[in-house]
Formats: sequence, C-alpha cells, structure tokens
Amino acid sequence: MENRITPPLGADQTIARKYNRAQILNRLRLQGAVSRADLAKQIGLTRSTISRIVDGLIAEKLVHETTSSQNERGRPGILLSLNPKGGSAIGLEIGVNFISILLTDFSPTPIWRDRVYLYQEQNWEAYINKAEQLINTARQIAEDKELPLMGIGVAIWGMINHTKGLIQFAPNLQWRNIPLESKWTELFNVPIYIENDANASALGEYYFGAAKNVEDFVYLSMDIGIGGGIISKGRLFRGASGFAGEIGHMVIDPNGETCSCGRRGCLETKAGRRVIVQRYRDLTQEENMTLEKIIQRGLEGDTVAKMIFSEVGESLGMGIGTIVNLFNPKCVILGWSLGQAYELLLPGITRSIEKSSLAELNQNLIIKPSLNGSDDALLGSIALVLDEIIRESF
Repeated sequence: MENRITPPLGADQTIARKYNRAQILNRLRLQGAVSRADLAKQIGLTRSTISRIVDGLIAEKLVHETTSSQNERGRPGILLSLNPKGGSAIGLEIGVNFISILLTDFSPTPIWRDRVYLYQEQNWEAYINKAEQLINTARQIAEDKELPLMGIGVAIWGMINHTKGLIQFAPNLQWRNIPLESKWTELFNVPIYIENDANASALGEYYFGAAKNVEDFVYLSMDIGIGGGIISKGRLFRGASGFAGEIGHMVIDPNGETCSCGRRGCLETKAGRRVIVQRYRDLTQEENMTLEKIIQRGLEGDTVAKMIFSEVGESLGMGIGTIVNLFNPKCVILGWSLGQAYELLLPGITRSIEKSSLAELNQNLIIKPSLNGSDDALLGSIALVLDEIIRESF
C-alpha cells in the first residue's frame, strides 16, 4: 500500500493545498529525486498545480532542483528532491542512564551526534541540564552551517501527556509531571515534540527503516520492559489519552508473577531484559551475564539460551496474537534487543501467534527485525520534527 496523504472530505482550497504540499514532500522523502511530471502522475494533480506548489517549496528552500543524466529524449532532465539546506532538526533520546543526541539537515543527513552517560539516581534537573548543554552545542553547529533549526524531537522512556506537554510518568527514572515542552519552547524558541520512546521508534522505522512503505504496523521494543508503538494509516496511533501502546502490560497469565505495575501476569513478567538475564543465571549459575551475551550464546547454539528465547518468543506471540486480532497490522517490527534475537525468537512467536489469533488475520502477517537497532528512538525523534513539517497536521 502506498503512503498516501488524503485531505478530509469537504476540505476547502487552503486545506487541500496544504495536503497537496504534504503529499509532494512525502513523495520526495520516500522516493528521492522525482520529476514534476512523475509527481503529477503519482499524486493525481495537474502539472500546473504541481509546479505552483513546487515553486513555493523551492522558495522556502525545502525542495531544490537537480539535473539527471538524460530524459527519454536524450536531454538533461530536471528532478526535484528535498533540499539539505532547507533547515536542521535535533533529536534526543533520554534513557535510564544516558542521553543521545543527533543533528541532521532536512534531507535528512546526520551532521553531528553524541551520547553521554549519567547516574540513574540523578534527579531530573541534572538530566535536563545536560540535555540543554548538548542542544546548545547542536544549535551552534547548525548555525555555523547556516541551517535554521526547525524543531527538537525528544524520545523518552515514559508516558507522555500530549495535551499538557508533560512527561507524565517515566517509571524507570521516577519522573512525574515534568513540563518539558513549555520549558524548552521558551528556552529555545522552536517547536518541541515529545514522544514515548516506543512510539518514536515506530516513527523512526516508518521514516528510515524496515517499515518505510508500510502504513499499518506494530513496533515492539524490549529493554527493562516491553514497549509498543502503533502506526495506523501512516500515523501514530496514540489513543484517547495518548497512552496507547502499553503492550508490556497486557495480561497473558492472570496467575503469573506480580508486575511492576502491581498486576499479575503482564507480558513484561514473561519477557524483558531482567527476566531473560535472571532466568539464564538461575539455570546456569553464571552471574556475570548480560542480555547481549545471552543472545550471542543462543546464536552460537547454547541450549539454555535457545530454550529461554523459545519461551520468551511464545509469550511475545501471545501478546502479538491479541494485537493482530485487534489491529490487523501488515507487519510487526522487532526493535532493538528483540531484533538482535530475531532468529531465536521467531519460531516461538510464530507458533504462539497461530494459536492466539485468527488465521484470516495472521496468514499474511510479516515479522521482521528493525533496521535501525538501538538508534530507533533517536532517529524517531528526528522523524517527529520532519513528520510535522511534511504533513502539516491539522
């Protein structure tokens, strides 16, 4: 299915023009260099309409013209592409003990990145102060390159209140009600976009990864717990309160262990970094193990690691099966550590999905690893900025 942006029914000319503008930018994002004639055919607009909108985008420096080798008549052809000099975007990922930052141009090509580590017990002010220092460095680099800053995207391991612009609750950092959006909007004077890390990661895969041409998919991530991001018809699905995607707290065993949320048998009690590491340590009596080492051992044939990942895969498959019944996604993307363990998890996931979802819904389902790995959320934070510019949401 194509990534098509369509105006709402009854849209007036101003709104329709903005949607057409968004369609052009989205096509250039997906396809790279395209001629005006091809854009007109693909979008279904007249060449004069395409030229009028494109001329405006060129004036804004969001699009520029390049020369192809030859057209069908043997003459040099003029192609359109996103203009790297159109501006810059800053993305951040704020994790349990680190902050990552990425600066890109509008194309978007990475310009500068950094990652710093902090002690988990440090208060939120220490994290925010360090993040502001990193942002100021990125802003100076963008200014030196004459790239106006279009916005700052932030991916954080927590629940985001989009109505109030709050980090409402980041359980692993023990943060509550942090008014980051208003604070940084005033400080940096650019749009600030804050998103849960799994949602941002899903958007990162949609823009830059394994789901680039997929309009309906679910992204799963695993670290301390299990996170989920849902893309429906090419847009993030956040739910009524903005908290959709808490897949890790789906109950799959009512008589199971108590979860950190206080309920029993959540998916997170069956899968997650701590669960896998502790299970391997209990069975092997090896203390100095990490998830990465266990994955590597499993890939090398370690029978204990393979058994654990088979069990984890079956638990994940139960959760995915419910998601398939509810959302009928085209694919499920296994992000970060799940992606690294893809070969070990897939058999168990597949068996369990077949048991827990309708055959009519799962027969064409694709399960695949992310392409961006641990950079998913960071790239997603860049995508938050670009998505807003390209789509011009209403």
